[in-house]
Amino acid sequence: MINSLKISLSIVSISIIWNILFSIIIYFFFNKKNKLKKIIEFIVTLPIFLPPSVIGYILIIELGRNSFLGKIFYQLFNFRFIFSFEGATLAAIIVSMPIIYQSIRVTFDSIDKVYIETAQCLGISTINMIRYIYIPMGYKKILSGVILGAGRAFGEFGATILIAGNIPGKTQTLPLALYSAIESGDYILANNILVLLLIFSSLFLLLYILVTKKES
Repeated sequence: MINSLKISLSIVSISIIWNILFSIIIYFFFNKKNKLKKIIEFIVTLPIFLPPSVIGYILIIELGRNSFLGKIFYQLFNFRFIFSFEGATLAAIIVSMPIIYQSIRVTFDSIDKVYIETAQCLGISTINMIRYIYIPMGYKKILSGVILGAGRAFGEFGATILIAGNIPGKTQTLPLALYSAIESGDYILANNILVLLLIFSSLFLLLYILVTKKES
C-alpha cells in the first residue's frame, strides 16, 4: 500500500511539472493564428472527452512494441512503455493535461494587455515576461488548475491499467492497488486503501477550495 502511494505521488509530481512546462511552451511559442497550434490544442484537450480506457488503448496502439514508435524506442534504447512506470506516468500526463493547459491558457488570456504591450515596448524577452508578469499575476488561477489536474492524475485508473498493467512496486498506483485488493478478496486491505484515497482526495479538494476562495 505504501509503495503504491509512493508510485502515485511520483507520477502526480512528474505529470504536473511536465504539463505546466508543456502548456507554457504551447501558449507562448506557437502563434495564436498558427494552424499547428490549433491542432495541438485540439489534441491536448481531446482526452478530457475520451473514456480513460480509450486513451489507454490508443497508447497501446501507438507505443506498443510492434508499433512504429514502439519499435524505435525498443531498438534504440531497449525500452518499452508497455508495463513500465513511464507508461503509467504518460497516461497520467495525458488525462490531466487538458485541465492544466486550459487553466493556464484562460489565465494568461485574461491578463491585462497593457502590461504585455508595455513589456514588449521595453524589449523584455518572452522568458522574463513569463517570470515577472504572467506567472505572478495569474499564479492563483494556475494553481487551482494544477490542483485539479493533480487530483485527476492521482485517481487515474483506466488508461494506466491498459498501458502499464498492475505490477506491484513498479506500476501499481493506489487506485490499482484497491482494484487488486478487491479482486483478491482482501477487504481489510481494500478498506485501508479506500481510507487513504479518501484522505488524499479530500486534501486535493480542500486545497482547491482554499485557493479559489483566496481568488475571490
